[in-house]
Amino acid sequence: MNDFLIIIPAFNEVDNMESVVLTLKKLNYPFDIVIVDDGSTDGTAKKAIDSGSSVVSHPTNLGYSAAIQTGFKYAEKKNYPYVIFFDGDGQHDPNSIIDMMEAITLEHVDVVIGSRFLQDGDMKIGVSKRMAIIFFQHIIYLTTKKRITDPTSGFKAYKANVYKLFTKPNEFFYDLPDSNFIIDILLRKHTILEIPVNMFDRQNGKSKIHNTGIKPFIYMAQTLLSILIVIIKKKRILKIGGKLE
Repeated sequence: MNDFLIIIPAFNEVDNMESVVLTLKKLNYPFDIVIVDDGSTDGTAKKAIDSGSSVVSHPTNLGYSAAIQTGFKYAEKKNYPYVIFFDGDGQHDPNSIIDMMEAITLEHVDVVIGSRFLQDGDMKIGVSKRMAIIFFQHIIYLTTKKRITDPTSGFKAYKANVYKLFTKPNEFFYDLPDSNFIIDILLRKHTILEIPVNMFDRQNGKSKIHNTGIKPFIYMAQTLLSILIVIIKKKRILKIGGKLE
């Protein structure tokens, strides 16, 4: 077993799965790979297994948040020191993996976020989603005094001291763990480092999170509510004399 685990949440990604897994394996870096199949109905799990990856499958589609927590639990059971989340749709650049691995092993870093905004990249972002990103950049700064350039990035690495905190249901209650999760981590006094990564447009299939129209604004409202819950929870713990780990 290696020290690093690449976790790939996937739902109906059969057209991308083989390419994603084989591209990662060709890097020949010291990491293991697990696909968290979120109740796919198109043969995603079989394609992942055929490509040589370990697979954990949900019996039905439980959502992206549940897939992340399943990844955390799998890593905790195997006792991995580091985990890296990588998209199953081909949007994350595998060449950035080594930078993520090096960054998360730094002494005073607990979480690494791969940011598409710290360098010129190939990914196109809709106006609505860009507005949401800018909005949450400001919300994160107002609540934590920390500047995060890419709060919606799914390309993240965690040390065990962080990811093991969120294997319990009452600690990980997010439908879409983006800015809300970042704020939660920062309020717990953990250190987040952003590094530049490249991302691509989806090659096959449709995104599960829409980047255009009214959907980004619904996402903003849901995330704001989740952030409010995080802040209230923190104040309540401090009021009764407890502490956030």
